[in-house]
Amino acid sequence: MAEVTEPQWWQNMLATDGVLAAAVDGDLPLTFRLGAFADVFADHYGELPEDVRRRVLSLAEEVLAADDDTGRAAVATGFFEALLNKWDRGFDLEAAWPLVGPRSRAHCLAWNEAWGIESPAWMRTA
Repeated sequence: MAEVTEPQWWQNMLATDGVLAAAVDGDLPLTFRLGAFADVFADHYGELPEDVRRRVLSLAEEVLAADDDTGRAAVATGFFEALLNKWDRGFDLEAAWPLVGPRSRAHCLAWNEAWGIESPAWMRTA
């Protein structure tokens, strides 16, 4: 059986912070690992250095902009949908929003619209 190679962007995301990387179960499918990563990212957002926050969200944006359907789907459904769920449970997504890239923002807005959730003004105008 051929060994599955992890995407470089995922390895780069894990390398951003040891606490974030340690919380991810490597045996799970990538989308679930991204969801766990997003949960820990949200839980520790206030403690993370600004450069780590910026790097994680920048890497997510790069994947959404890349020509990799599997990566885009994993980041959209794993990472960003988990962040939106954390927002529903109290994560201050507004504080992170200035670091969220345009494709990532568009995905979050579309996700809210699909679920009939009115996106707040800060999300639509930033």
